[in-house]
Amino acid sequence: TMIGISNAQVEKIKAAYVYNFATMTNYPASYQSGSFVIAVIGSSPIVGELEAIAKTKKIGNQTIEIKKINSASEIGHVNMVYVPDEHKSKLADVIAKTSSTPSIVIAESEGSCLKGAVFNLVLIDQKLRFEVNEDKANAKGVKLAANLVKLGIPVK
Repeated sequence: TMIGISNAQVEKIKAAYVYNFATMTNYPASYQSGSFVIAVIGSSPIVGELEAIAKTKKIGNQTIEIKKINSASEIGHVNMVYVPDEHKSKLADVIAKTSSTPSIVIAESEGSCLKGAVFNLVLIDQKLRFEVNEDKANAKGVKLAANLVKLGIPVK
């Protein structure tokens, strides 16, 4: 755990990152109508933080819907899939399941961007940062804002 920052605070920061990724990401038209769906594998504490954001915020004109799932087979039509570190064993399945869709995978375990996640949350010097695989987003037909890419640590 991080010195001086409680786990609850860390989850809040992670959720804020996910929201910012969502606002700075341009999806194909078919993913810009209906709800903006963020699926989370397992019952990570980030679920509650994301639900709090979903109550008050939107992505463009889309309301945010948080969907708790247990496996890749439940993903369906979602904008993002969040894979907490404790479920990293399911990452390969999630990436395979979303490979031919614009669904973006966000992870929080080492090497995730090399495996096909678009974003990976990492701790560096007690700070939460993120790796970003812009090529993977582009391959899915998803455009990341230039200033978002600049803030991240690029992984190819």
